[in-house]
Amino acid sequence: MFYAIDVSKWQGAVNWATVKNSGISHAMIRAGYGNSVRQTDPQFKRNVAGCELHGVNWGVYWYSYATSPEMARQEARCCLQVIQGLKPSMPVAYDIEYEPGILALDNATRTAMVKAFLGEVEAAGYYGILYASTDFIRNRLNWRELTQYDVWAAQYGSACTCPLPYGIWQYSSSNPLGIPGYGNSLDCNRVYKDYPAIISSAGLNGFTAPDLNPAPDLSTKKQILTIGPVTMGDALQVQSLCKQLNITGENKLYTSKWNDAEKVTQTITVGPVSSGDAWYIMKLCERLQLTEKELYKSDYVS
Repeated sequence: MFYAIDVSKWQGAVNWATVKNSGISHAMIRAGYGNSVRQTDPQFKRNVAGCELHGVNWGVYWYSYATSPEMARQEARCCLQVIQGLKPSMPVAYDIEYEPGILALDNATRTAMVKAFLGEVEAAGYYGILYASTDFIRNRLNWRELTQYDVWAAQYGSACTCPLPYGIWQYSSSNPLGIPGYGNSLDCNRVYKDYPAIISSAGLNGFTAPDLNPAPDLSTKKQILTIGPVTMGDALQVQSLCKQLNITGENKLYTSKWNDAEKVTQTITVGPVSSGDAWYIMKLCERLQLTEKELYKSDYVS
């Protein structure tokens, strides 16, 4: 687990050296809001430069005022234009909150807006994530339709009860990490995934994926891998890697089955595959923290 802060112009000129010296290695930065690049956060460029200078992994969020899926897509395009040419090592977040225009909509429209924004972001080759409060996710979205997306959940207190699996938890706005200069007012987060490793290895956010041509496997044994139960987001990353390794397709070396009627988690079976291919899949599962949760199993076959 890592700790992160999230910032915007409201935090002023952040002293990123102080942040890094306080043990914070990750940050989410507001890129802007609304449907115009003219609404870029005035501290955005300075915050990005400070993070990169001091070795802080950074991602972005875009605060939404959209009231339709098309407006949400336009907001996504603005966000992508603002971050063009940059390489965020953390996700690109759609920030949907309790704006009057948004509250006037129904759950179906708000859910469609989430899909529109994150679909635009993912189509452009970025790692998208939904930011919303647990209350908003549970009561103002059709959350069961959003299991394919990662979540940055906001819920202040000792536990997060978000109904969707989440990779980031914004657990306080009162600066419990004690970053100097912010008193009792700073959003703090717990980050449960190694996003920089996931993003770079997948070739997202402007990064180049590593060469997936392993050295020849001299062993005659192959492996069958069982992965799960995992969420849709993790499953899509495993499936993407298997496609790059030419494991999916007509040879039926990749299968998955849902574990529940609501289709929230699934179990994946891969193989028989070479030890080389199995190694790449195992390393991805390590980055997704599936091995430490004992959700990755390998059996040798003749």
